[in-house]
Amino acid sequence: MKHDIIKGSDYIYRIDTSYGLTSDGYIATGTESIVYKGQKISADGKICLSCVLKFKFKSIKMGSGDNDLKTVNVLDRFKNNDLRIFDDLQNCRSVVRIYDVIEDLGDFSVVDTHVPDGDPALSIDRSRFFCVVEEYIDGWSLEEYCRDVYWHLTETVDIGNNLKRKVLFHEFPEEKKNSMIRSYEHDYDEIIRYQNEMFRFMINLCEILEYITDIKHILHLDLKPDNIMVTRHGKEIVLIDFGRSEYIPDQDSFVQSRLSGADYNSEEKIARMFQYGTLGYAAPECYVEPINGSVFPFDDKSLKKGRMSIESDIFSFGATFWECLNMFELYTKSPEFAKDKGVGGSYDFYRKYFLNDDAYCDRDLSLTSPHYHEKLQEIISKCTRRREANYFSSDNDNFYHSYSDLKYDIEYARDSSPTLVKTENIKVRNSFGVVGVMIGLLIVLGALCGILKLSGSYFANQKLESIMSRYNPTMIERLQNAAVEQMDSSTKNERLSTYKRIYQFMIDNDESLDHSETVVLVDLLKMIDSNDFRGSAIDDIIRNIRMEDLSSSVQYIITGLDDGIPGMGYKLAAAIYNAQHNKDLDVCFDVASEAVSSQDYHDVAVRLAKVLEHDDIIRSIADSRGVSRIEIQDALREITRG
Repeated sequence: MKHDIIKGSDYIYRIDTSYGLTSDGYIATGTESIVYKGQKISADGKICLSCVLKFKFKSIKMGSGDNDLKTVNVLDRFKNNDLRIFDDLQNCRSVVRIYDVIEDLGDFSVVDTHVPDGDPALSIDRSRFFCVVEEYIDGWSLEEYCRDVYWHLTETVDIGNNLKRKVLFHEFPEEKKNSMIRSYEHDYDEIIRYQNEMFRFMINLCEILEYITDIKHILHLDLKPDNIMVTRHGKEIVLIDFGRSEYIPDQDSFVQSRLSGADYNSEEKIARMFQYGTLGYAAPECYVEPINGSVFPFDDKSLKKGRMSIESDIFSFGATFWECLNMFELYTKSPEFAKDKGVGGSYDFYRKYFLNDDAYCDRDLSLTSPHYHEKLQEIISKCTRRREANYFSSDNDNFYHSYSDLKYDIEYARDSSPTLVKTENIKVRNSFGVVGVMIGLLIVLGALCGILKLSGSYFANQKLESIMSRYNPTMIERLQNAAVEQMDSSTKNERLSTYKRIYQFMIDNDESLDHSETVVLVDLLKMIDSNDFRGSAIDDIIRNIRMEDLSSSVQYIITGLDDGIPGMGYKLAAAIYNAQHNKDLDVCFDVASEAVSSQDYHDVAVRLAKVLEHDDIIRSIADSRGVSRIEIQDALREITRG
């Protein structure tokens, strides 16, 4: 019986496994759904169209504390609220369309491995999920467009076996990073081009939201770059994900949040969300009451907590384009922001650094390019202004209360902004002088480099010593660069010594290795051509790796180094990586069974067993061995019990 087919009302659907970095069709994980690219196929098989398969939990538990969790029927809410909103908006071509809603998935099942480090893979089947089939937008999210398409802050590389990996800016070679930053800082024309793109997107989104809010009386309530699509052809805006949207009651101009309180001292979870919307973009009034002695992050004297209105969506509009305009600086200057955004979805950066009035409200463009139009600064600040008495009153001119007024200001800024000048001007003439000076400097630097290379090892060692003597975790990139310089100017044996020195320094500093430290060590191992040494080094890394960083670290080890490295450490890393990608499951099971008896690798073997401990994987291993599923299940449970 096939487990990859979903039967809809008029079509059948399946996941498009030719799509995605890991060729499993995965797109993203949201608060209540897991999203895959799909195929919409006619009964006779003659029509096959792209679509989006959004697997939503039938119910979720939400509440202020572990003893106060209430079950929310997501399926009923979707049919009674979300579907009605989508139906109302189907005539707007700038809103994503729904093709089908499938309440019973039948025999369909798939194992989703795109989960946070330490969490088990998730089985998507009829018991817990229903499926919403949506229109597939050929393009990018606004986040991806700004980061990947325009500024090229990530790269996608082939890693073999029909798999790809996204390389983040902070993993680029140092020379390339510096070149990109210099280009950004000095290329005036590129900034103006980007600004013009943002103007167009902002005006386009204003027009969409004006129709949705003024004509259809709907608040989106989850505006953010991930929920705004940019089409590949024409670069038009399409708004998606209306899962938080609400109708504005006829008698009121606002909607009241139904969320209970949250503990702001703990990490945000779907069961206890801090806000209605998404952290970092939701307006202050969308945040909930604090509990357990935690403190509300904003000045609440003028706030109407839970009172969500057009001003709330406009705040999210401003926060969205503030991020887009600051994208280059945020991404290149903060590895933490880049990690959050590069892997698609965490908002830890905003939770740790932005949950206060000073950072969250009155956002400005002071950290980004000075070439942006000054009117843009005023627009973003007015959208995200700190809440004051009657901030939602139409008489309060410190705030925007309509998209028509917001659009007018954006159009004014666009029309008064400078355009690209292609004829000769003073800037062009001056650039030739700058080029001449730079050529002269390069000649001098070339001569200096030739001299310094003779004593490069000495200077590199001094630099490394200096960094290690005053090291803290924020200096990890500088430590890596200094170590690479040291190894570049060393003999083969000296490279081995340098690696051992860096490894021991990291262990002495914090006993266990996090993801960023693993990246440094793996990059240094690439510079060593002894497989035996690499095997011993990977053994050490796996024995001392921090468990919460295991999944991401293993991926970097396997995709960063060649096959054939000896040792149990590499075998375990490969097994975890393959298990997460549903490959060589029989071998993975053997590795877990072998490694669990070793005290050094016990915890990692248990983690591997937990990855394997899912129905579809157990069935696959049992079938390949000709044994019952119960035997495999019992063996895995024995491993996890230690």
